[in-house]
Amino acid sequence: MNPPTPLPPDFPTWMLYSAFYASLCLTILVVFEILSRIFRKSNLEIALTREVFFRLLESGESIYANVVLVAHNIGALITGIDAELIKMNGATKQFELKVTEIGEKYRAPDGTYPFAFHSTSPLTFVPVNSPQRQVYICEHESYAERTRQEFKGFQQRLYEIKEKYFPFQELDQNIKEEVEPEILALISNTCTNIMDQIQIESGEYTLKIKVKYRQKGKLFNLPHIKEAESSIQFTVTEFARESIRYTLMDYLEKKFVAFMTNRLDLIPPMPEYLPSNIIETDS
Repeated sequence: MNPPTPLPPDFPTWMLYSAFYASLCLTILVVFEILSRIFRKSNLEIALTREVFFRLLESGESIYANVVLVAHNIGALITGIDAELIKMNGATKQFELKVTEIGEKYRAPDGTYPFAFHSTSPLTFVPVNSPQRQVYICEHESYAERTRQEFKGFQQRLYEIKEKYFPFQELDQNIKEEVEPEILALISNTCTNIMDQIQIESGEYTLKIKVKYRQKGKLFNLPHIKEAESSIQFTVTEFARESIRYTLMDYLEKKFVAFMTNRLDLIPPMPEYLPSNIIETDS
């Protein structure tokens, strides 16, 4: 083996040290990059979009929240979702919401964008660097059961009336005059009782969504759970309740007629309310 070629006697010492330290720094950077890849862990972001609205379902008053989820470094597994609605002006109110269904919006052949809900479980895997859009139905859990009971009682009375006066379309005038007050009272009382459970009122609101996810490592599964949060602000106008009451009354009346005439395809959509002054925030 030939001995290394000696440096020229006039070779500057500073160049020798510079080459050595440059090589050392490069080696440290390579090692750091390798270690960062080995210990890299998931990081999840969530962002609420302005596509938020209230809808009265037969299961209870709900808020439809649209979110965008992005996982960095590696994919993230969502294990839990919490939602909270805060009324900020006047008397501050806080409502704990329950995420009852998770789905997505899709494009229908007619050009509309309906929702498809596929799960009641929060468990969702978000692939790395692949943004996911989801829709959460957030229910007023404390008031939902009483709303469900009102709709259930209304449906039961429909069965009873149909059985007693069937077929509805062949009733003579005397029977129609007898049953009409009963029908009007049923619809009016049901509407009033359901409206008593609806919490929406005029004011400024903040909706917060918090997701819990298992922080996984590139090579190691880390045991702890992290959280990501987003919020959105909006205004509910003073006419919101009257708008919902009007559409609820219309819904109950048309459902009654559709049920009695065996035309369930004519049942109208459930009452909705779209808030105004929607502001997307960074938090």
